[in-house]
Amino acid sequence: MTFTRSIKEELTRLKLSKKENLAEFSALLALNGEFNKDEILFSSKNLATIRRFYSLAKELYNPELETITKADKRIPSKGYLVLIKSELNKIESEHKLEQRDLITQSNDEKRAYLRGAFLAGGSINDPVSANYHLEIYTTDKKEAIFLQRLMNEFLLNAKITKRRESLIVYLKEAEAISEFLKLVSAFSGLFKFEELRIQRDFNNSINRIINCEIANEKKTLDAANEQLLHIGFIKQYMDINNINPKIREIMELREENVDASLLELSYAYEQKYGEKISKSGINHRLNKIKALKDELLRSIKEKENLNE
Repeated sequence: MTFTRSIKEELTRLKLSKKENLAEFSALLALNGEFNKDEILFSSKNLATIRRFYSLAKELYNPELETITKADKRIPSKGYLVLIKSELNKIESEHKLEQRDLITQSNDEKRAYLRGAFLAGGSINDPVSANYHLEIYTTDKKEAIFLQRLMNEFLLNAKITKRRESLIVYLKEAEAISEFLKLVSAFSGLFKFEELRIQRDFNNSINRIINCEIANEKKTLDAANEQLLHIGFIKQYMDINNINPKIREIMELREENVDASLLELSYAYEQKYGEKISKSGINHRLNKIKALKDELLRSIKEKENLNE
């Protein structure tokens, strides 16, 4: 499974409020929908996206629906098609171009619209590559400008480029891509992206390490990078003053000594706090940090499920 496909699979499993569903449905229609006299056609090469569109249409409007997965001249190569055969006027009136600002008033609705846009026309490079790139494809200039505006309301520095007869709204900075994944609630994808990015960046720098035991150094740096990722996540979602002071000391110490081994951390701890602590003591507190991150992530996902 490609990285893009795994992200889309994760997004289609989310359960959201009615307003968020409406915004996501609107984006799907805007990018991959076609309004005809007797039906609305929605096409995609991604089966998870097709299922998501079908379920949203059913939940929001309960229209007469037909899904086509076999060869049909209206279906893109290797794609799928959903036909909406009733409630056409209501759907069209609620999702006209001028309605998008009304559908995306709150931040949650804006995030939902971006989620739908990514499901319809988005892709993301595998982070193991040196080229960080997330893009959303559209054939409509006004849609491209609208998506760029939504992204940049969240300070993502989105840009637009032309590719043949189409427009691409894209992100190039790794931090912006991470933020986008967080905004659309692709938390599993976010962690995979960050872990693979850290590993790739490490592998690019390891050749510059001279006169050291590379295998041991790699293990130490991998562990340190993972710990920094945990610390960054905790600080993003939790007030640091509510954390146990002993745990907070190790968090600060790790951030100040990003590539230190456990032994080096124990020396640094004694110098900073005037108390001795063993390597196993340092490791025990680092494990507490990981456990806190895991508990916090579970709590976030539980809150999302409660907001269904």
